Amino acid sequence: MGLFKELALLPLAPVRGTAWVAEQLAEEADRQLYDENRIKRELLQLELDEEEGQLSEQERHRKESELLERLQIARERAAAESGQLDAALEAAETEDSEVIDRG
Repeated sequence: MGLFKELALLPLAPVRGTAWVAEQLAEEADRQLYDENRIKRELLQLELDEEEGQLSEQERHRKESELLERLQIARERAAAESGQLDAALEAAETEDSEVIDRG
């Protein structure tokens, strides 16, 4: 049955490939947008640009607020991922201990 399904969907392969590429690009853009190190570099660059007179104080504060908001989101995401990882590790440890107890 799987072979027939794949043959029937074969004409859609270019569309599925394009969708996959678009998804990968979106994920990478999201990773870069919320990369803590990148945000910190941008904050430092803002300070340097203001000191060199390339930015007004108001412009710097506006951009700084946006970057700090992104940094907060990045940290919240990292904490959520860490929590998910901790939960997965805890579940695996519980499963391992149950297997050992039965063994």
